[in-house]
Amino acid sequence: MLTQEGKREKILTAYLNLLVLQGIRAATLEAVSSACQLSKAGVLHHFSSMGALRQAIFVELEAQASADANKMLADLANAANYYLVSSLSRDSLLERLIEAVHRLAQTGDESALELLRICRRGWYEALLLALGDAALAKLVLFAGDGINHNVLLSVDENSETFLDASTATDMLDLVERLRETAGPRA
Repeated sequence: MLTQEGKREKILTAYLNLLVLQGIRAATLEAVSSACQLSKAGVLHHFSSMGALRQAIFVELEAQASADANKMLADLANAANYYLVSSLSRDSLLERLIEAVHRLAQTGDESALELLRICRRGWYEALLLALGDAALAKLVLFAGDGINHNVLLSVDENSETFLDASTATDMLDLVERLRETAGPRA
Protein backbone atom coordinates (compact mmCIF):
# COMPACT_ATOMS: atom_id res chain seq x y z
CA MET A 1 0.00 0.00 0.00
CA LEU A 2 1.27 3.47 -0.86
CA THR A 3 2.08 5.85 1.96
CA GLN A 4 -0.13 8.49 0.31
CA GLU A 5 -3.88 8.48 0.84
CA GLY A 6 -6.98 9.72 -0.96
CA LYS A 7 -6.57 11.58 -4.21
CA ARG A 8 -2.77 11.69 -3.89
CA GLU A 9 -2.74 7.88 -3.78
CA LYS A 10 -5.09 7.71 -6.76
CA ILE A 11 -2.84 10.07 -8.77
CA LEU A 12 0.37 8.26 -7.80
CA THR A 13 -1.17 4.90 -8.66
CA ALA A 14 -2.20 6.21 -12.08
CA TYR A 15 1.32 7.57 -12.70
CA LEU A 16 2.91 4.34 -11.47
CA ASN A 17 0.70 2.21 -13.70
CA LEU A 18 1.42 4.37 -16.74
CA LEU A 19 5.17 4.15 -16.15
CA VAL A 20 5.11 0.38 -15.66
CA LEU A 21 2.59 -0.59 -18.32
CA GLN A 22 3.22 1.98 -21.05
CA GLY A 23 6.54 3.65 -20.32
CA ILE A 24 7.75 7.13 -19.55
CA ARG A 25 6.58 8.71 -22.80
CA ALA A 26 3.01 7.66 -22.06
CA ALA A 27 3.14 8.99 -18.49
CA THR A 28 2.11 12.55 -19.34
CA LEU A 29 0.08 14.93 -17.21
CA GLU A 30 -2.84 14.41 -19.60
CA ALA A 31 -2.61 10.64 -19.32
CA VAL A 32 -2.31 10.74 -15.53
CA SER A 33 -5.32 13.02 -15.20
CA SER A 34 -7.35 10.82 -17.54
CA ALA A 35 -6.33 7.62 -15.75
CA CYS A 36 -7.29 8.95 -12.33
CA GLN A 37 -10.36 10.76 -13.65
CA LEU A 38 -9.28 14.20 -12.48
CA SER A 39 -8.66 17.36 -14.42
CA LYS A 40 -5.08 18.45 -15.07
CA ALA A 41 -5.68 21.24 -12.56
CA GLY A 42 -6.86 18.62 -10.06
CA VAL A 43 -3.66 16.65 -10.49
CA LEU A 44 -1.56 19.81 -10.24
CA HIS A 45 -3.39 20.79 -7.07
CA HIS A 46 -1.95 17.69 -5.39
CA PHE A 47 1.38 17.54 -7.25
CA SER A 48 2.72 20.84 -8.57
CA SER A 49 4.51 19.28 -11.57
CA MET A 50 5.53 16.03 -13.22
CA GLY A 51 8.80 16.41 -11.30
CA ALA A 52 6.82 16.40 -8.05
CA LEU A 53 5.06 13.20 -9.17
CA ARG A 54 8.41 11.62 -9.99
CA GLN A 55 9.77 12.66 -6.59
CA ALA A 56 6.72 11.14 -4.88
CA ILE A 57 7.40 7.82 -6.67
CA PHE A 58 10.98 8.00 -5.36
CA VAL A 59 9.72 8.56 -1.81
CA GLU A 60 7.38 5.59 -2.15
CA LEU A 61 10.14 3.29 -3.43
CA GLU A 62 12.51 4.37 -0.69
CA ALA A 63 9.85 3.66 1.96
CA GLN A 64 8.92 0.26 0.51
CA ALA A 65 12.53 -0.86 -0.04
CA SER A 66 13.54 0.25 3.44
CA ALA A 67 10.64 -1.70 4.96
CA ASP A 68 11.66 -4.73 2.89
CA ALA A 69 15.31 -4.55 4.04
CA ASN A 70 14.18 -4.05 7.64
CA LYS A 71 12.03 -7.17 7.35
CA MET A 72 15.14 -9.07 6.30
CA LEU A 73 17.17 -7.58 9.15
CA ALA A 74 14.50 -8.59 11.66
CA ASP A 75 14.84 -12.24 10.63
CA LEU A 76 18.43 -12.77 9.49
CA ALA A 77 18.09 -16.55 9.56
CA ASN A 78 15.53 -16.32 6.75
CA ALA A 79 16.79 -13.19 4.95
CA ALA A 80 18.26 -14.98 1.93
CA ASN A 81 15.21 -17.18 1.56
CA TYR A 82 12.92 -14.15 1.85
CA TYR A 83 14.89 -12.24 -0.78
CA LEU A 84 14.82 -15.10 -3.27
CA VAL A 85 11.17 -16.01 -2.72
CA SER A 86 10.02 -12.40 -2.86
CA SER A 87 11.88 -12.09 -6.16
CA LEU A 88 9.29 -14.44 -7.64
CA SER A 89 6.68 -11.71 -7.26
CA ARG A 90 5.78 -9.93 -10.44
CA ASP A 91 3.00 -7.63 -9.33
CA SER A 92 3.85 -6.50 -5.81
CA LEU A 93 3.87 -2.78 -5.14
CA LEU A 94 7.60 -2.92 -4.45
CA GLU A 95 8.35 -4.61 -7.78
CA ARG A 96 6.16 -2.14 -9.66
CA LEU A 97 7.90 0.79 -7.97
CA ILE A 98 11.30 -0.65 -8.83
CA GLU A 99 10.26 -1.08 -12.45
CA ALA A 100 8.89 2.47 -12.62
CA VAL A 101 12.08 3.94 -11.19
CA HIS A 102 14.16 1.79 -13.58
CA ARG A 103 12.22 3.32 -16.44
CA LEU A 104 12.97 6.79 -15.12
CA ALA A 105 16.63 5.84 -14.66
CA GLN A 106 16.81 4.75 -18.29
CA THR A 107 16.27 8.38 -19.28
CA GLY A 108 19.49 9.32 -17.50
CA ASP A 109 17.78 10.51 -14.34
CA GLU A 110 20.69 10.42 -11.87
CA SER A 111 18.33 10.69 -8.89
CA ALA A 112 16.57 7.52 -10.01
CA LEU A 113 19.88 5.72 -10.46
CA GLU A 114 21.09 6.79 -7.02
CA LEU A 115 17.84 5.66 -5.40
CA LEU A 116 18.16 2.23 -7.03
CA ARG A 117 21.72 2.02 -5.68
CA ILE A 118 20.49 2.92 -2.19
CA CYS A 119 17.84 0.20 -2.37
CA ARG A 120 20.41 -2.33 -3.54
CA ARG A 121 22.75 -1.36 -0.71
CA GLY A 122 20.00 -1.94 1.88
CA TRP A 123 19.24 -5.44 0.59
CA TYR A 124 22.93 -6.27 0.21
CA GLU A 125 23.75 -5.16 3.75
CA ALA A 126 20.94 -7.32 5.14
CA LEU A 127 22.15 -10.31 3.10
CA LEU A 128 25.75 -9.70 4.19
CA LEU A 129 24.71 -9.75 7.85
CA ALA A 130 22.62 -12.86 7.24
CA LEU A 131 25.21 -14.82 5.29
CA GLY A 132 28.47 -13.45 6.69
CA ASP A 133 30.13 -13.58 3.29
CA ALA A 134 30.30 -10.74 0.76
CA ALA A 135 30.48 -13.02 -2.28
CA LEU A 136 27.50 -15.11 -1.13
CA ALA A 137 25.51 -11.97 -0.31
CA LYS A 138 26.14 -10.67 -3.84
CA LEU A 139 25.32 -14.08 -5.31
CA VAL A 140 21.92 -14.10 -3.57
CA LEU A 141 21.32 -10.49 -4.55
CA PHE A 142 22.12 -11.17 -8.20
CA ALA A 143 20.22 -14.46 -8.21
CA GLY A 144 17.15 -12.69 -6.83
CA ASP A 145 17.44 -9.99 -9.47
CA GLY A 146 17.80 -12.65 -12.16
CA ILE A 147 14.80 -14.56 -10.85
CA ASN A 148 12.77 -11.36 -10.90
CA HIS A 149 13.89 -10.53 -14.44
CA ASN A 150 12.89 -13.98 -15.62
CA VAL A 151 9.53 -13.79 -13.85
CA LEU A 152 8.81 -10.69 -15.91
CA LEU A 153 9.48 -12.71 -19.08
CA SER A 154 6.55 -14.95 -18.31
CA VAL A 155 3.29 -13.60 -19.69
CA ASP A 156 1.20 -16.31 -18.07
CA GLU A 157 2.32 -17.47 -14.62
CA ASN A 158 0.35 -20.71 -14.95
CA SER A 159 2.21 -21.84 -18.06
CA GLU A 160 5.69 -21.04 -16.76
CA THR A 161 7.89 -24.13 -16.87
CA PHE A 162 11.39 -22.63 -16.51
CA LEU A 163 10.83 -20.79 -13.25
CA ASP A 164 8.62 -21.82 -10.36
CA ALA A 165 8.50 -21.75 -6.56
CA SER A 166 11.17 -24.46 -6.30
CA THR A 167 13.69 -22.20 -8.06
CA ALA A 168 14.21 -20.09 -4.93
CA THR A 169 14.56 -23.22 -2.79
CA ASP A 170 17.09 -24.73 -5.21
CA MET A 171 19.12 -21.51 -5.21
CA LEU A 172 19.09 -21.29 -1.43
CA ASP A 173 20.22 -24.92 -1.15
CA LEU A 174 23.13 -24.10 -3.44
CA VAL A 175 24.03 -21.04 -1.36
CA GLU A 176 24.03 -23.17 1.81
CA ARG A 177 26.31 -25.77 0.18
CA LEU A 178 28.69 -23.01 -0.92
CA ARG A 179 28.59 -21.49 2.54
CA GLU A 180 29.48 -24.79 4.17
CA THR A 181 32.43 -25.46 1.86
CA ALA A 182 33.84 -21.92 1.75
CA GLY A 183 33.59 -20.87 5.38
CA PRO A 184 33.17 -17.23 6.37
CA ARG A 185 34.79 -14.44 4.34
CA ALA A 186 34.35 -10.70 4.57
